[in-house]
Amino acid sequence: MSRHVWALCLVAWLGAALWQANPVRVGDGHEHVAVALNLSRGHAPSFAPDQLAAVERELRALGPSFATASLVHPDLVGRDGRQDVPHFWLYPLLATPGVWLARVVGASPLWGFVALHVALLAGLGALMLARPAPVWTSLLLLSPLIWWLDKPSTDLLLVTCLGGALLLWATRPGVAMLLLGVGASQNPGLILVAALFAAWGSIERPARLMCRRWQAGVLGAAALIVLPAAYYLWRLGLPSPLTASTATRWPGVLDALFPLTDVTMGLVVRYPPYVLAVLIAAAWLARRELLRLRDPFIATTLLAALALLWAVGQPVSQNHGGSPDLSRYALWLMPLALPLLQQAGSSPHRLPARLGVALAVVSAAWTLAAFPLSRPEGHLQPTRVASWLWSRHPMWNDPRPEVFAERLSHAEPAVVPTGTSDCNKVLLYEGQWPVACLPQDTPPDACFDPQRFCYANRTATGAGYLFMVEPLRPGFPVVTAERTWARETPAVATMRQLVRGLTIGEPAEAFVSLRGLWNAAWIEEWSGKDRSVFYVRNTRPDARIGVRVRQRALARVIDLNRAVEIATYPIEANTANPESIPLPDATPDLAITFEPR
Repeated sequence: MSRHVWALCLVAWLGAALWQANPVRVGDGHEHVAVALNLSRGHAPSFAPDQLAAVERELRALGPSFATASLVHPDLVGRDGRQDVPHFWLYPLLATPGVWLARVVGASPLWGFVALHVALLAGLGALMLARPAPVWTSLLLLSPLIWWLDKPSTDLLLVTCLGGALLLWATRPGVAMLLLGVGASQNPGLILVAALFAAWGSIERPARLMCRRWQAGVLGAAALIVLPAAYYLWRLGLPSPLTASTATRWPGVLDALFPLTDVTMGLVVRYPPYVLAVLIAAAWLARRELLRLRDPFIATTLLAALALLWAVGQPVSQNHGGSPDLSRYALWLMPLALPLLQQAGSSPHRLPARLGVALAVVSAAWTLAAFPLSRPEGHLQPTRVASWLWSRHPMWNDPRPEVFAERLSHAEPAVVPTGTSDCNKVLLYEGQWPVACLPQDTPPDACFDPQRFCYANRTATGAGYLFMVEPLRPGFPVVTAERTWARETPAVATMRQLVRGLTIGEPAEAFVSLRGLWNAAWIEEWSGKDRSVFYVRNTRPDARIGVRVRQRALARVIDLNRAVEIATYPIEANTANPESIPLPDATPDLAITFEPR
């Protein structure tokens, strides 16, 4: 395919994406918008106390996605009382001209960020068209990267800077270093990558050390990298709010590979066409053109990928927002494959060229289907693959507890312990089980350690669980559920028999409707078509529950610890007031069953 035809294809791709653009906030986008608004008015990137309320009102007027926008960070207030935000202001500074113009014409300032993103993508596309193998390298443009086009987020800037640096390296290494410096200034995770390329550029051609353009590029990159640290040290006395709470460590192999292999956010599952392209390129070069695969620059980018994996393995939070459900760290890794794709795509053989077009079509189709611009950010829902895997084959995958907990409790901070709806995979916290999953078998003693997570994976026979003790990692915020089980006891065993065939909760067509609980710690319900069971924890004097039933029923009160029926009560249907059922005092574990009579 000729470059002119491919250029028209890329223009059409970006034009179609821009046509669908509807700018919204994701993640911490409100911080970037607020800083850009301040800069567009000639103010500093920090906020005076009398500015905060006005800027927050302006943000909330931008739409529902800004409804909870807040700029208050008490630990980021300087000595002069001005409020800073965690992310450095270089990215909003680049968007400031567009934001200023949008304000002048009466448009939303979010379009200023869209304009910046269009310029970045257009520049990256132009570089791809001017370099070897434009079809293969354009896989980066045909990727989920396009989802960030209308969202004020730094991810698109970081990816285009990395991609542009790698494309420019052979002809403009000094400019490439400046681009790496821009990316590293916006997120410290890229500092190692910039340092590695600076070292490689000097080793690759020692004569560069005497070249003024190379010296200017390296010094400019160093200045850009030092600028955020200098600013925050001057303002707040710390080098970076983004790394202030990060404990440097050597992540395990699984933690380091998280951006690639995780079944909810990893590149392999969420964007397999790109992974397939990298594998095909590597296999082709290894089999047919090994000399190209031995290009030292490919080895350098591999080292950079390893360094980036180490860096992004440091943050406590990996299940981040500001993404459709693809890890932003996986997105950052994608440009590092460009040299490999270039080598495969510039092969003199015809087959790689045809494969490149086929992969481009598959990538564009995958992106349109899985990552349309209208897709909301999603980090509190499991993917279909993850749900299927955790339910059908729970022992095949034990994700990071943060990912499992937040996506199954649908909350941040996560509510723990938690588990799948069928309890085939359960995440224990300090030995506690979620109320929906009655304990079965005894976890290892290590599971009861403070802040320890363990997975309970149901065996293939369904007769019990196998336990996996998770390593202790830097803690992420959690909320411990009030309703939990400590371990398997005779009361739990009896309760398991009573609720067999029932589901937890009270559906609309439930046989019994709970109307109140008095003088007890808590209550939980399991329901079926014509039977319901309530569990009550720790009753006190004058304990009772109020219920309504759809038909005449018989209630049985059972002391679970003694497996003894204490009392029975006939319940009439559709009474004017809820029926009250008295409960015995000082009983730790009670069950009340309801059946038709």
